Amino acid sequence: MSDLILEFYSEEIPSRMQKKASIDLKDIFTEGLVDAGLDYYKIETFVTPRRLALIVKGLSNSSKSYFEEKRGPRVGSPEKAIEGFARSLSIDKSSLFIKKEKKGDFYFHKVHQKGNSAKEIIVKISTDIISNFPWKKSMRWGEGNLRWVRPLKFVYCALFENDTSFEIIDLRLKEISSVNFTLGHYMISSKKIFPKNVNDYLKQLVENKVILDKSERKKIIVNSYKKLLINENSCVIDDEDLIDEIVGLVEWPVVFLGYIDEEFLTLPKEILQVTMKEHQKFISVINKETEVIDKFIVVANMLAEDGGEAILRGNSRVLRSRLKDAKFFFENDIKVIEKKGLSSFTNNLNKVTFHNKIGSQLDRVNNIEEISQKISKLLGVDNSKCRIAARLCKADLVTQVVSELPELQGVVGKIYADHEGIDHVISDSIREHYLPIKLNDRVPSQSISIVIAISDRINSLISFWKIKEKPTGSKDPFALRRSAIGLIRIIIENKLDINIGKLISSKLDNRDSNDLIKFLEDRFRVYLLEKDFDHDLLESCLQFSNLNNPYLIYLKIQSIKEFKKTDEFKKLMNSYKRPINILNAEEKKNNYVLSDAPSKELFEKNDEIVLYKKLIEVESEVSDALEKHDFKLALQSLSNFDDEIENFFKNVVISSDKTNIKINRLNLCYKIRKLMHSVAYFGQLNL
Repeated sequence: MSDLILEFYSEEIPSRMQKKASIDLKDIFTEGLVDAGLDYYKIETFVTPRRLALIVKGLSNSSKSYFEEKRGPRVGSPEKAIEGFARSLSIDKSSLFIKKEKKGDFYFHKVHQKGNSAKEIIVKISTDIISNFPWKKSMRWGEGNLRWVRPLKFVYCALFENDTSFEIIDLRLKEISSVNFTLGHYMISSKKIFPKNVNDYLKQLVENKVILDKSERKKIIVNSYKKLLINENSCVIDDEDLIDEIVGLVEWPVVFLGYIDEEFLTLPKEILQVTMKEHQKFISVINKETEVIDKFIVVANMLAEDGGEAILRGNSRVLRSRLKDAKFFFENDIKVIEKKGLSSFTNNLNKVTFHNKIGSQLDRVNNIEEISQKISKLLGVDNSKCRIAARLCKADLVTQVVSELPELQGVVGKIYADHEGIDHVISDSIREHYLPIKLNDRVPSQSISIVIAISDRINSLISFWKIKEKPTGSKDPFALRRSAIGLIRIIIENKLDINIGKLISSKLDNRDSNDLIKFLEDRFRVYLLEKDFDHDLLESCLQFSNLNNPYLIYLKIQSIKEFKKTDEFKKLMNSYKRPINILNAEEKKNNYVLSDAPSKELFEKNDEIVLYKKLIEVESEVSDALEKHDFKLALQSLSNFDDEIENFFKNVVISSDKTNIKINRLNLCYKIRKLMHSVAYFGQLNL
């Protein structure tokens, strides 16, 4: 058993790409080992700004040997063919054996295949990784054809049998050197590291100021700033994404606390926070008493002999310059608002292009306003407030602050609306209508915000469908998948009974409308599968329904999911299976075209009459339940005539000699099927 270290040392890997790279490396290498039949105990991957590394423990010395059966001619083939097969394998004909296959008896021979050495397998997997690693973006450099996220300096690949015996594996690459060492921190230590084993590799990296494990780097950062803030009556503003990004920027984190100049403390905290985050990667620190951001945490990637004074001075100087700009832009915007109002910015949106085939941002606002009037009517929301909110929702796009810091769109709009004294439900909608932005963001919950959020997303989807700019494959330059998921989440999580299908069909031709609804349906499936709804549930409810009303479809799926746990579900499925199976078989066999109106005059047996009467009763109950959107009651009603169906099939023969009687009984089955399918396609459900 051996241990393996594989390290790709490069120029700096972008922080945002490191997590996926680490996962991909593990997945690809694991798959390679499994496919090659090479056993191992444990695989770990690590990533820093300069290196992507993998450690495998308990690696077998070779893959297992195995027997492979080679098939030859069919029994009865000419003797020359059989002898030729044996000769091609360098064996005597007597070594062949006969084996029965579907297509007859054939001659076979077992060939013993030896396992490959661990070294051979590692070389193959590693070279494949270098040649085909799935970076989202990669580059070539120099005169070679190799692509990597940033120029790859060298590869260190070592196989350790024990503390004294190891082998450096040469990957035999033209563009990149395989070396027998790795390097420490590129700014602090220029010393080459020659590991003796895995533990020595990790130990020497730490001694040379490299912490390989990102979770350890994160722990150091968090513990350090907590220690710095013990006596400050302050706390950091939680921002996991920022901390994770910082972790990807440093190999040896050193944490310092800085103070913001007093002249900038009057800036809204959102502007302070985003300025520091986007431009400087500083963590904002807020005073617990005043709720003002007055400090910041800076994480350096190097040691400081002076205790960090020079680092803080340099960072504070750059921050001061950034905040001066932010304050200048903010004060200029406020002057305009106090003189002309926030609505004056809306008029300038005609100078900003939304899309060259769609129109300006003002055209976009006009469309959102029009749609919001229809949505507000459907939801019973104050349409006059929705009109004002729609007019203001994109106004901040032409403010100086958002022009400098686009991440603040919506946030700045709310700040300025509050400064002007606009109704808070309208100012809230300017910020909230962008939600959800990320996967786990909350959705807007106030009625005006909901209307504007839905209107904005529907307008975007309709506008891009009109100009045939739809997502293709992995490409989605206008984030339409995110808009669709956001629209679905807003509707479902706010329990909105709203038919968006009608609105979409009124704006698009029939083909594009159906295509957009299908696109929303696909996003709906993704959303529910992530919520742990089974695939069969989705198919049963979407088989005969378009996603015109997402919330009602969701309610139905949820109701069936719960109903499947009950004894009544088994009764329902028993009631469904027998008539549907017989009906499907007869339709396929005889090409029957059936109606849903069996004739009472043609019933010959009492069980037919009893079933028909019960069917009419259940049909009425189901119709009432569906009208009230009570899917649980509809399911219970469908489970209430299993006895009548059982007696019908027990005492009545479908295949009567009289054709009209047979057709009438099949029509009775058809009526059952039609009633069942008015709720869901139960044939898709797994028991």
